[in-house]
Amino acid sequence: MGTTNQQPKTDAGHRTDIQGLRAVAVVLVVVFHLWPDALRGGYVGVDVFFVLSGFLITTHLLREVERTGSVSLAGFWARRARRLLPASLTVLVVTTCGIWLVAPAGAIGRFLGEVMTSAVYIENLALAGSSVDYLAVDAAPSPVQHFWSLSAEEQFYLVWPVLILGAVVLSRRLRSTHLCPAESSKPQYRRAVGVALVLVVAVSLAWSAIYTVRDPAPAYFLATTRAWEFGAGGLLAVASPVFAGRLTRRSIGGVRGIRGVRSAVAWAGLAAIGLAAVAYGPSTPFPGWAAALPVLGTLAVIGTAEPTGRFAPTRMLALGPVQRIGDLSYGIYLWHWPLIVLLPLGLGRALSWVDALAVAVASAALAAATERWIENPIRRGVLSARRPRYTLVVVAAAMAVVVILPLSTLGMAAERLTAEQEKIEALVDANPECLGAAAVDSGDCARVTAVSAVIPDPSLAAASPEHCITDIRSAELKVCSYGVPADRASRRVALVGDSHAEQWLPAFAEIASQRDWALVVLAKSSCPFGPDQRFSKDMSAEVLAVMNESCADWNEQALDWLDQHPEVSVMFTAARARNAVVADETDADWQGTASRQYRERWAELAPTIERVVVLRDTPRMNDDYLSCVAGSGEGAAELCAVDVSEAVDRDPAVEAASDSPDSRAAVIDLTNYFCPDGSCRPVIGGVLAYRDTHHISWVYANTLVPFLSEEIDALIP
Repeated sequence: MGTTNQQPKTDAGHRTDIQGLRAVAVVLVVVFHLWPDALRGGYVGVDVFFVLSGFLITTHLLREVERTGSVSLAGFWARRARRLLPASLTVLVVTTCGIWLVAPAGAIGRFLGEVMTSAVYIENLALAGSSVDYLAVDAAPSPVQHFWSLSAEEQFYLVWPVLILGAVVLSRRLRSTHLCPAESSKPQYRRAVGVALVLVVAVSLAWSAIYTVRDPAPAYFLATTRAWEFGAGGLLAVASPVFAGRLTRRSIGGVRGIRGVRSAVAWAGLAAIGLAAVAYGPSTPFPGWAAALPVLGTLAVIGTAEPTGRFAPTRMLALGPVQRIGDLSYGIYLWHWPLIVLLPLGLGRALSWVDALAVAVASAALAAATERWIENPIRRGVLSARRPRYTLVVVAAAMAVVVILPLSTLGMAAERLTAEQEKIEALVDANPECLGAAAVDSGDCARVTAVSAVIPDPSLAAASPEHCITDIRSAELKVCSYGVPADRASRRVALVGDSHAEQWLPAFAEIASQRDWALVVLAKSSCPFGPDQRFSKDMSAEVLAVMNESCADWNEQALDWLDQHPEVSVMFTAARARNAVVADETDADWQGTASRQYRERWAELAPTIERVVVLRDTPRMNDDYLSCVAGSGEGAAELCAVDVSEAVDRDPAVEAASDSPDSRAAVIDLTNYFCPDGSCRPVIGGVLAYRDTHHISWVYANTLVPFLSEEIDALIP
């Protein structure tokens, strides 16, 4: 992380405990990333870093005020830039090269975009935004995703000296107007800074607790929900001279037990950090109140100021290897994540335990090399003797270069993606024997391999040339047209529903072109055409309220649009079967409520719509199906399959069509093309059938065209 390796000196000497804490923090993070099941809460190491940064930077700034009476903003930012940016920009440049070498075509553009946001330290904002982007939620992590914490820290460095300088200036003005009693300036400015930090901690902690409950995904990344962690470390820095002085006086006074108390507190702090790392997990609402445990634990270790008792943890933290890991912690943090993401792409398989150990060792080796040949020469070299403004100009130029490098290649990434899409489309159009769904329909395909590798690769599974869907929070009614122009069409049809309707777009677009249909698509994420009040225990109340309100609005707009276009004669619809709705007391369960609401919505359709065709929802895969496919080779179809009883959900829309008195309602069920012989497979006929656990890939949708056409022929003359 970004905390400095040049430790502040205290009366007790060099702070080995802080360096040891840094080692503890980076080990927690690396173990969590390499072996997440072994340490499910290891992400709290980031919070340890945040507290350390708050303590160290506030200490430095207060000493500058004590020494010079002010804070040089340009000087502070220049020192931070010399310390942090050489290593981080180096990692970004190397990672950009790695992306082009091993990343699949479907991921290159997104990865390069995140390199750019990381270079200007707004990756946390980008991730907070994409965390509510329905199409990006299941996207594979980028090799620079860990820059979110560095971005939050850089934003802290940008604001913190301004805050402290403002508090110092305000304290002086209050003294000059005699609103404050005459005191020595030293305690006065510390008091002003302390008051400012208390306000920051109080407001940020309250916001973190509220926002983590309301919208946990973006709350995790934002600096506003983390500012109180930096502030907590800052408050300790404000109080530490008084606290340390009291400890010293009591020790001199002969109270021998104080050493034991300090040792116990330090151990308790380490235990609190360890408990959080072991007890927390992905389901823990975080940061919020839960972050208080590792934060308080870190404060306890720092606040005891290296206790020297016989059983104190100081000796353990001061061990040579621990100190060295602390020295390299920033570099280790920078290097480990790109290796974790890019190495499996280069190897073509998931990391083994041996690979994971190699990543850990390589991260430390790269950190040591970066420290020796890049960080130290720049931090202590020619830039250190230059004026701060010169340093800032050089740094800004370097950041610009790192942004321009991926930016200049985005066009090539787009061309590469288009070429891969066209190659796959040509393969599907050629209709080779036993490709995709054809392997299910033909009994001669048992021993035939349609293609030499699974297509598309996971990065291309969601990279459909066609997309038309409204975001989960928006009520905008997008209307997209495919097939032939309406004035030349033999029939006009509509595909309406949530993302499980939109996933069929590649197939319907092809069918529309074949039949001279004019196809319109009206789709909204997590919003079926019918029930508009979702219920979910995994979704925050705020997101749920916004989603339900926008869904109700979108449903009305979609109904109005269909009423205003009587030329639409057929409506195809689908929805995710397991998305629960708010149950009505008149129904036995939520599925019954959903089924009734579908029928009520369809009854509102104009009589000009001759058919309402429900596509049964597609089966689901296990959460680890992609890693299973990656590690199973040619046996993925069988080894990663899910039993039909687990993969296929009860579908309220199908029940509504089956029970509807409306003769227009009908059902198309293609489950057999996903689950032949009672086993639902992620790879069928050499084609990756799913883009995530519950959406089908655009390639497999295209291979289903002839079989979907047969079903349509049976319903629509």
